[in-house]
Amino acid sequence: MHEFSLAQGLHSQLLDLVREHDMVRVKKAIVLIGENAGIVVDSFVFGVNVLLEQYPETKGMELVIEHDNGQDLILQSLELE
Repeated sequence: MHEFSLAQGLHSQLLDLVREHDMVRVKKAIVLIGENAGIVVDSFVFGVNVLLEQYPETKGMELVIEHDNGQDLILQSLELE
C-alpha cells in the first residue's frame, strides 16, 4: 500500500514547513493528484487523516484534493497559522 508512504511523505513535508516558517500549525492544505498517478485517493486521504490527528501541528487540518489528467502528486498550497 504505497498510499500510506505517500501520506507519510506529505505529512512530513507539512511538519517541515510549519517549523521552517516558525508557525504553529497547518490550517489547510490543497493537494493535486493526477488521474494517472496510480494513487487510490481514498486510501491516501485515509492515511493522511490518520497522521493529521497524531500531531498538534496538523490536528484538525482541512485537506482539499484537486484532480487533473497528470501523473503527479503535488502540494499546491497551504495555509499556516
